[in-house]
Amino acid sequence: MSEIRPRISSLAVFAFAVGMGSLAPDAGAIPAFARRYGADCSYCHRGFPKLTYEGQRFKERGFRMASEDGFDASKWISSVPIVGRAQLGRFLLEQADDSTTGYLKAISAGNLGKRLSYWADDAWLAREKPANAPAGFDRVSHLKPNNLWARFELIEAGKLYLKAGRFELDLPFTQARSPNLLSYDVYSTATGLEADNIASYQEGAELGGGFKEDWRWSASLVKGRNNTNQEAISDDVDKFDANVFLRLRRRVDRHRFGAFAYIARNTLAPTSQVVFENKLQRVGFDADVWVGKLNLYGVYLHGRDSRSQPTSVAQSFDGGFAQADWHVRDNLVLSARLNVVQPPAIGGGRRTFMGFFPGARLYLFRRARIAFEYGFLNQDRNSVGAAQAELVF
Repeated sequence: MSEIRPRISSLAVFAFAVGMGSLAPDAGAIPAFARRYGADCSYCHRGFPKLTYEGQRFKERGFRMASEDGFDASKWISSVPIVGRAQLGRFLLEQADDSTTGYLKAISAGNLGKRLSYWADDAWLAREKPANAPAGFDRVSHLKPNNLWARFELIEAGKLYLKAGRFELDLPFTQARSPNLLSYDVYSTATGLEADNIASYQEGAELGGGFKEDWRWSASLVKGRNNTNQEAISDDVDKFDANVFLRLRRRVDRHRFGAFAYIARNTLAPTSQVVFENKLQRVGFDADVWVGKLNLYGVYLHGRDSRSQPTSVAQSFDGGFAQADWHVRDNLVLSARLNVVQPPAIGGGRRTFMGFFPGARLYLFRRARIAFEYGFLNQDRNSVGAAQAELVF
């Protein structure tokens, strides 16, 4: 690891978060589901967005309680599940100017009876204008919805369902399903021009369900994430790729273990004269274990691309992450994560890229969260940190 000197402001934010942990009341988010069902947030979450066992089962049933009655339109109208999330973030960049962003998202999700459920969101991003920004730089932009899907229970209680629209793949951990501020590098690793990121939101359909209570499975057929900058070069880049994602997992008490695979074929077009297909394989294993107040989880992933450059041969990479979250109190979590990626060899040598990410998350007044994370990177890469304040309303 290269020696890094964090900014004083970064350490101040971290010290503030840890220090406030002894003063703030026990807290968590108040999502729309908690208001609708009159349940405490801790029923489904242990430091949102992480789910408890009950929260996982609620999600697997299509946002339904185990003993929930049929759909009552009047009750639904009186308690429409709508929630807002506002975030203010500061990115701390070594040897570069820091940047500030603001984020506002509106979410509506829930069930419309015993068989139909949905999720829809909309968001806006506000960015600080850099000193070297081009003319016409848009400080406030409307974002494409992350989730816009409907799910139908072919067999009730989540035993067999069909979901279609725009959604996240059924990965064990992603940026939306975990509380980290900085990314999991292994998901976006590729061998060249390939831009498909299995942690990004996809468009397509998913069939899934459960058996023997503790087993869950899913199979998705999605478009994939070709490089949008190449869509103007070739119409083939924007076609539906029919990529396949498969997942199987088992729950053992509070613990979860699983495996997943992504089999894809994307069209790449570096120039109008060069258009080619790249075949991807991603195979991964994951674990999520609780030992008292300590949550240990991680992913190992092996990837292979057939020819991400027009003249290149097949190349592969390996990597993953391991993380420990210590729930010091119900409202304070200290974390540490190790990212490791070994990309394809360049120039005859294969390097290992590592990053160590300590952090802290403090939950305030049942509606707010303060989080901090800093990444110490090797291979002469500049370190990066992030601080975020989030309000759910």
